[in-house]
Amino acid sequence: MELNFILVSPARGENVGAVARAMNTMGFERLVVVNSEAHLSEEASWVAHGSQHILTEAHTFGSLKEAVADLDLVIASTARKRGDKRSIHTPSQAVKQVEQLGHAASKIGLVFGCEASGLSNDDLALADLLTTIPLANPYPSLNLAQAAMLYAYEFSQLSLPEQETSAQPAQLSALKSRCITLVDELSLAENDPVRPWLQDKLALANQRDVAMAHTLLGDIEKALKK
Repeated sequence: MELNFILVSPARGENVGAVARAMNTMGFERLVVVNSEAHLSEEASWVAHGSQHILTEAHTFGSLKEAVADLDLVIASTARKRGDKRSIHTPSQAVKQVEQLGHAASKIGLVFGCEASGLSNDDLALADLLTTIPLANPYPSLNLAQAAMLYAYEFSQLSLPEQETSAQPAQLSALKSRCITLVDELSLAENDPVRPWLQDKLALANQRDVAMAHTLLGDIEKALKK
């Protein structure tokens, strides 16, 4: 499994350096930076302290959409807001869900918003699973590096079975693409509640569910062609 820590528009190099250090202590090395060069600053290098290679090897993109294009599962970290229509999970619940998916999802992204405003609604719409860190007090909130450290620890506890040589990679990603194609063919409106419902439920599938859904979709596609 490949785990990407994705930082969207980070403003302070110190925070990015601290994220790199947190990643390194928990055994993760793939950092993705969106719409920012904060990871190139001297401040980021100073704070990284022994984790500078994560900064120099960071992958950069101009938009989050580009950054997550080849990922199977996108997990966003956000503050819980009143009126949220999508399900919100804790980091530990997200880890359990990844374990349930097994090797149906081989490329995973953890997305964190900028320090000042977090993730936009457009960014959150790109996520398959929304998560939040339960806090006893809403303010002061955790900063970017603290949040990344917590997720890094939780995901360091991830336990996956050995992958079978016959297993097909990216099954979840392929399933999401097939479902999007199907709802488009059914002419469902962009604001139809089925779309976010389907997005939420696919992210909560397990490896067997994904395989069964592929079989069912195959039957539906054959029926539609007739």
